[in-house]
Amino acid sequence: MMGMKIDCPCCGGEIDARHTESMSQTMRRMYFVCGDCGYRTPAGFEILFSLSASARPRDGVTLEVRPSPTLRGTVNARTTMTRVNAL
Repeated sequence: MMGMKIDCPCCGGEIDARHTESMSQTMRRMYFVCGDCGYRTPAGFEILFSLSASARPRDGVTLEVRPSPTLRGTVNARTTMTRVNAL
């Protein structure tokens, strides 16, 4: 598994995904460990929908396709979106 890192909610360091287990074809449970403070926690990861149709769809898996503009720049666990409130 490639290393997935997110911010530790306790100390602000990086916590690493050490193990995953399948919950369904579109959902996994990931177990994270913080090397700085020792915090350990499970987290859920779910595929919600598709941005484009698959060239090799899997039998029994149906994901809604919601086309969107091409993503630009780096997208990672620290990427945030600013919400603009209309007045």
